[in-house]
Amino acid sequence: MATQSQIDANRINAQKSTGPRTPEGKAKSRRNALQHGLTAKTCMLVDEDPDDLIDLVDEIREKFDPQDTDEDFLIERMAKARIRYNRIMPIEAAIFNLRLVVDKAPPPLMEAQGETCQPAWAYMRDANGGNALSKLSRYETSLLREYDRSRQELEKLHIAQNPQPSPAPAAAPSPEACPEPTISGFEWVESRY
Repeated sequence: MATQSQIDANRINAQKSTGPRTPEGKAKSRRNALQHGLTAKTCMLVDEDPDDLIDLVDEIREKFDPQDTDEDFLIERMAKARIRYNRIMPIEAAIFNLRLVVDKAPPPLMEAQGETCQPAWAYMRDANGGNALSKLSRYETSLLREYDRSRQELEKLHIAQNPQPSPAPAAAPSPEACPEPTISGFEWVESRY
């Protein structure tokens, strides 16, 4: 348990805190732990244009024509998943380029395997090491699933809100129109099973 002098010293030190005080500083520090943005709570990164997200939301809205706030929510989820998904290919290319520069394949392997050796070496080293590419693949799969689930839910809502009249049942053909099946040269045997 802390003594009273420790509690007092802690209070004095807390008043000397130099954390961000302005709204701009607080907004900036909020992203301090952001690393790649694939699982970020905020959708747009500092170097991304928010208008791209707005344009994408508008494009998806135009395609699906949301009728209520639930459908609009699904459209926003789809847009956010697509924005994050679009980050994956540049990150994947950067990972490979970094591995190709930093982690060179041994010269005997390069001589034996040729040009394809270095990308294969980079991939194998990744699979044995930090698994950055497999993690990236999992993010990709997760984001595609999120987009697809949202699209399916949106389509279900559209169907539920705009039911199509069921077509009239087709008239059954008359018995005269359906000839008896015949099997030439074989005798029809009733099965016991």
